[in-house]
Amino acid sequence: MTQTVGTIQVASLAKETCGHFKTGLPCPKGMWPAVTQFRLAANGILLSDAFIKTSQLWPDGSIKWLLCEGLIDLQHHSVSDEIVLTLDAVESGAPSNKLVSPVNNNDEALSLSLGSGKTFTINKAKPFEFATNKHLSSSFDIVDITPQSITPIAFSYALHCNNNEYSALTVEQKYEIRLGSDKKLIVETEASIFLSTGTVCAHLTMRNPSAASHPNGKWDLGDPNSIYLKECCISFKGKSLEPTLTLNSDVFSSSEHEELTLHQASSGFENWQSPVHVNQDNVNSLPFRGFKLYQSDRLLLSGNQAHPLFNISNSGNTFSIHVDKFWQNFPSSAHLTADSLSVSLLGSRHSENTELQPGEQKTRRISIAPFDIQSLQVVIDSAWLKNASVLPFLPSKSCEFDSLIKSGIEGPSSFFQKRIDIDEFGWRHFGELYADHEKALAPDEPFFVSHYNNQYDPIFGMLMQWLLSGDPRWFELADDLAKHVADIDVYHTSDDKPEYSGGLFWHTDHYVQAYTASHRTYSKHQPSGVYDDHAGGGGPGGQHCYTNGLTLHYLLTGYTPSRDAALSITQWVTNYYEGDGTLLGALLALKNSDLPGVKNVKTGKYPLDRGTGNYLQARLDRYELQGCDSDIEAASHIIAHTVSPTDDFDQLQLDNVEATWFYTVFLQAVCRFISVKELRSECDSSYQYAVDSLTHYANWMAVNEYAYLDKPDILEFPNQTWSGQDLRKLCLLHFASNYLTEAHRALAEQKAEQLADTIYQRLSTSTETSTTRVICLMMQNAHYSGFKQAARPLSSTSTQKDQALTEKSNSLSFLLSSLIDLSPSRERKQLVKRFPQLQKWLGKP
Repeated sequence: MTQTVGTIQVASLAKETCGHFKTGLPCPKGMWPAVTQFRLAANGILLSDAFIKTSQLWPDGSIKWLLCEGLIDLQHHSVSDEIVLTLDAVESGAPSNKLVSPVNNNDEALSLSLGSGKTFTINKAKPFEFATNKHLSSSFDIVDITPQSITPIAFSYALHCNNNEYSALTVEQKYEIRLGSDKKLIVETEASIFLSTGTVCAHLTMRNPSAASHPNGKWDLGDPNSIYLKECCISFKGKSLEPTLTLNSDVFSSSEHEELTLHQASSGFENWQSPVHVNQDNVNSLPFRGFKLYQSDRLLLSGNQAHPLFNISNSGNTFSIHVDKFWQNFPSSAHLTADSLSVSLLGSRHSENTELQPGEQKTRRISIAPFDIQSLQVVIDSAWLKNASVLPFLPSKSCEFDSLIKSGIEGPSSFFQKRIDIDEFGWRHFGELYADHEKALAPDEPFFVSHYNNQYDPIFGMLMQWLLSGDPRWFELADDLAKHVADIDVYHTSDDKPEYSGGLFWHTDHYVQAYTASHRTYSKHQPSGVYDDHAGGGGPGGQHCYTNGLTLHYLLTGYTPSRDAALSITQWVTNYYEGDGTLLGALLALKNSDLPGVKNVKTGKYPLDRGTGNYLQARLDRYELQGCDSDIEAASHIIAHTVSPTDDFDQLQLDNVEATWFYTVFLQAVCRFISVKELRSECDSSYQYAVDSLTHYANWMAVNEYAYLDKPDILEFPNQTWSGQDLRKLCLLHFASNYLTEAHRALAEQKAEQLADTIYQRLSTSTETSTTRVICLMMQNAHYSGFKQAARPLSSTSTQKDQALTEKSNSLSFLLSSLIDLSPSRERKQLVKRFPQLQKWLGKP
């Protein structure tokens, strides 16, 4: 049966003749077995240059998520067309013809036979080194640095079938490039190659895997382990390539003696000299506004934002080269000669050196096609999405806060406008949200630079808004932000102490500027004592851990850096709460067990706060990505050792709002755990324990909770962020009401209605509502009706298995568990990670 699964709105067909799409499609539980094959069509036209693979399964083994990627010939569709995607399951059986593999694989290279009769070769020794019939070759180059060595770390590929023919090959490569005695660059590539034409759609990641020094918990630019690069670029070489550049409708070509150089030095907007772009000396040294195009030394053209299109020839065939978001990721440049084309991926040979900080990476998307190509975004059909039931908290209707949330994409306070206001552009900053609420104590400061680093998961909130509305602006913001967070805000190293390695950096410190810390939390330039309990130093911390949006972004797009970032954050936060498995880590955990915000290993008790809630969410996200029951079991353990159906609320002191407000964050994660257990039809003891604990708290809330700003005197900063946090109470009360007795349900619903009226009245009349933090809280929590409809209470008759709750820990048992797998090598590594000064005697990790 043909299923309508999505639509594509084609923006413009003025230049492009082909569109590329890559999208995740959810599937209803039990509908299709994992071995099912599919056909995909666009407006009834079968797509030949496409492939479909299963990315996630339901617990019963049926398909939960598909990943679809392909090319659409746009000449079959008019500008006004809405392209409808349909999916058909194919009856399994013997293939109508015997497939002959187009791949020749040896130690040095992998060769593909294309439909055109040409041969496409992938060199295994170097990153992104492709060749077509030896007339055209590509390579990844580092300008002004000769690598000491290039070592392949990983290489894998997969052939994909479509309509009983091989249609595409995906290949993943990873390399370590030594730049000096103590500096290395990790380069990863992932490419889809369509066999009919040799079209390549890829992304390439450049990473500095070293650990930062972060003296006194400060994370400023200029770290001794930073890598300074003039330019990393993708290059094309061949005889008589005749490269051309199309810029602002004008076509420029190079000749043998006249080279073309395009240089995007800054955003081109009015505030291009914003302190967002300071270097390690705390100086903005960008040379000029916008871009300049030179032929030899002669200026041909200048402007604000360059949108270049590159074309090259290959034995009479023309290829279009596209590097995504050229001007947004400045400094960017392109260099054209008669026989070569290079386009920068990171930095520009015409700008100052680019500093790639320790644990920082940059990913760029590249396409190479024998036609002009545009990126297409599939909007999942709303009826299909609802029927799939993969997002249980996605509401089926709009809410009264929608008009307030929409200020995120429209008007003077939209996220797009905030980008321009502070000039949140450039390779490190593009996609980030401007944390304008942190300007509250300095309202007259013309440029108050503060970076948000995904606090309260706006990636997830924006994707939910997109799925609800279909408005492409929400997806654009979410996609840009997810790519930024995955690259810049995650600490991509394993060489720092476990509490930091792989973690998510905290947002810029409250009410102070970022200075030279960039996105790395704390700067040596910022003042101390700005507010109560101000730490003034630190790094990634368990209270700032958000994986929902990165997980959903991967499921919807197949963008593997988002998946890898979510898994990295989950492992980091697991280490944060559970330790690294070493004796040294165990001793430190015992020493710190009475500190707030960490697990008390003497009792096995987790703190009832947002950190534990985020940890619980992360384990559930890893289950979503990898399907391991161990994460469900870990989630059950976390709940059992954080809350109880018999908790004494007087002892918890929930009326001390500043110290306890985040109990609602944890309980929202409990709601998700209950929902996951219901999808698995598991009415075991851990399910019942979670339900009983939630209803215990909900009954207390129905009687005692109030809107936080009703008592402003007990709050340090009584602003509308508190109203945004109040929305969490509505989510909890609506979900929990499904499990309460009739009398208690009436109280919970009445409390929710009273709170909703108060919250809406305050947010709808406040100028603070359009600030970044409040919008993000609304995006994540305002659609509380989704919580009401998500609950599917289980009866004891659906019990699948029983799970005993784990005994509480004690100091001796905790230490003994660390001694069982004692490894001197691991102890040494962790010792030098925690105390880098010992590395001169004990070596590096």
